[in-house]
Amino acid sequence: MRKMLAKVILSASLLATSWVNAQPIDQLASLLTGYDRFTADFDQFITNEQGVRGESSSGHFAVERPDRFAWITVDPFPQEIISDGEYIWIYDPDLEQATRRSAEENTESAPALILNGRIHELDRRYEVALIQQDTDMIVFELLPKEPDEVMFSAVKLVFKDSVLSELVLDDSLGQRSMIQLSNQQLNPTLDEALFTFDPPDDIDIILDAGF
Repeated sequence: MRKMLAKVILSASLLATSWVNAQPIDQLASLLTGYDRFTADFDQFITNEQGVRGESSSGHFAVERPDRFAWITVDPFPQEIISDGEYIWIYDPDLEQATRRSAEENTESAPALILNGRIHELDRRYEVALIQQDTDMIVFELLPKEPDEVMFSAVKLVFKDSVLSELVLDDSLGQRSMIQLSNQQLNPTLDEALFTFDPPDDIDIILDAGF
């Protein structure tokens, strides 16, 4: 029993040492690639360059890798953003319209790369730094290697108990978007219909250029 306990302790120690000595991009990969499905509730708000809080929204989302997701905003206005991997639908019930665009247009954005666990593409586009590590919190900062080629000037990822809990997205105009997550679940069972959008008969359909 003592030998077995010693082996377990030694193994855990070696894993911890390996993680600490790893490069930030590898540390981030270990946190983002350990699951195929992810669901959470979200609260999102925007601040301007002076830090004044503005527009806010809340809802829930589900991701199934590699490219399927459902981002459902409930408040203040209902909206559904659904991707089946081929197309992305943006449905605004209040406006009675839905927009369809190619899913390829979304694959290069930082949030899409993060939620889809595309570590190699993140590494190609961003310098990844570990800027905070406490007992239960880990914070990474992503800075673009080519600022003119990406939408965000900086991205921060906050993990609590090794689970993504917050994204902070800064753009070149000084606007900051903060997305706080709760009720996260890793690898839950998901209904296939969640990633399928069937437009209601009485709405306008808008097809983005390129179709």
